[in-house]
Amino acid sequence: MKTRMLVNEGEHRLSRAFCMDPKIDAEELYCFLTGMDKVTLFLKAEEEVKPETEEKYFELIEKRAGRVPLQHITGKQEFMGYTFNVSPDVLIPRQDTETLVVEAARVIQDMPPKKTSFIERMKGEKDREVLDLCCGSGAIGISMAKICLGIKVTACDISSAAVENAVENAKKLRAKVKFLHGDMFEPVRDRTFDMIVTNPPYIKTSMLSILQEEVKGHEPLNALDGGRDGLKFYRTIVEKAQSHLKSGGYLFMEIGHDQAEDLRKMLKDSGKYTPAEVIRDLPGKDRVVKCQLK
Repeated sequence: MKTRMLVNEGEHRLSRAFCMDPKIDAEELYCFLTGMDKVTLFLKAEEEVKPETEEKYFELIEKRAGRVPLQHITGKQEFMGYTFNVSPDVLIPRQDTETLVVEAARVIQDMPPKKTSFIERMKGEKDREVLDLCCGSGAIGISMAKICLGIKVTACDISSAAVENAVENAKKLRAKVKFLHGDMFEPVRDRTFDMIVTNPPYIKTSMLSILQEEVKGHEPLNALDGGRDGLKFYRTIVEKAQSHLKSGGYLFMEIGHDQAEDLRKMLKDSGKYTPAEVIRDLPGKDRVVKCQLK
């Protein structure tokens, strides 16, 4: 069978299984199997495929048709131009979350130079400190460490498996990030930061059952379940972040598209933060809430 026909058949089988983006997935799986890129795939479209390659390809297609996420088959996901290792232990980084990274990076790079004493400068204590809370694969914190100058990033997660995954990503991408294991702010109980960024679980418990099979069947529920109203973790963050932010420090939170007003009210009622600014993602949906500690 020719390459073009093989990939077309893969697309057809994924379409019958109601997979999203069957054409893209069929091509990605063939490139993953053979190690070629999309340009080479196009150039070799009329070449005959070896029987053993054909067999292995359809095994991958069958797995994807069973609604295993593409990223769990390849073990990779692109985020902010970097390739991250992913596994069923971590939430697969989404393009929506890039909105959080881009805005947080812009703000921290626009901050005036940190005022430090001579002794502090001698100790290297001149960097802005950033906390990536509920870090998962480490995509947010690692990306910020790569693209921002003059920052120190600490990241933490309640899942030890997620922290292990994030550590490996940092090593692979040569990003200097300190990872800690623990529940919410517990690992940094005595520390304060210039910025806290977080993408906590925010899906209502009642909505988990209607998520795509790829999500509810293969991604960690503890990274998705935000409690009865989806706001469980935000309450903890809004309450405790004030003790872990320096004066004027920034808090960035990714949110669900319908949670902006709830977060505005929560922050206002706390009386500790400036009025919330809501930032939209590329499709135009509310995606990030930004505020400062007064």
